[in-house]
Amino acid sequence: MCGRYVSPDTAAIERQWQIGRRNSNPFPRRFNVAPSTEVPLLWREGAALVLGVARWGLIPPWWKEAKPPRFAHNARLEEAALKPLWRDAMRAGRCLVPAQGWYEWRESDRQPFYFARRDGRLACFAGLMSVFDGKLTCAVLSTAAAGSLGEVHSRMPVALPPDGEDAWLESGILAADTDTIEHYAVRRLVNSSAAEGPELIEPIAA
Repeated sequence: MCGRYVSPDTAAIERQWQIGRRNSNPFPRRFNVAPSTEVPLLWREGAALVLGVARWGLIPPWWKEAKPPRFAHNARLEEAALKPLWRDAMRAGRCLVPAQGWYEWRESDRQPFYFARRDGRLACFAGLMSVFDGKLTCAVLSTAAAGSLGEVHSRMPVALPPDGEDAWLESGILAADTDTIEHYAVRRLVNSSAAEGPELIEPIAA
């Protein structure tokens, strides 16, 4: 799963995805993004890639309850195509969630670890989006952790390789990128959703 991540600033997103500057309210880099907050999102409108903002926690347009659905920030890949909460977005609401990296907590002792591409390039999660009450909402697809990533947690976000982004957006084809991801232990400061700053991703001895 992915319950916290590091969100890049608007300029870094525009640089990597070659999007012309058109955002009057740019995003700062954030080191401890939590569910239900607003996050930057990329999707296609025709041939153009668009950068916008969405609430992290998907709400389908048919939702009638007073409170949003619980745990709707992650969509399990194994059930997303069939589960009512996700299936419409899987068909027509595929998007990209830019990230500098993300956190997972080791299941045995709750030690937090930070995951990021070792080449310094921004990561990119396969995402789902939906418009509810005129506002854009989103979720990150998760899958079984592979290789050494599974030593920390059994789940991971679907981090797309650069050459897999268009395939996801256009046809829903997924190829998770695990070979380029490194991880290391970080301080438990990140346990508090109020914590913020670059010290959250500084490595410590595991």
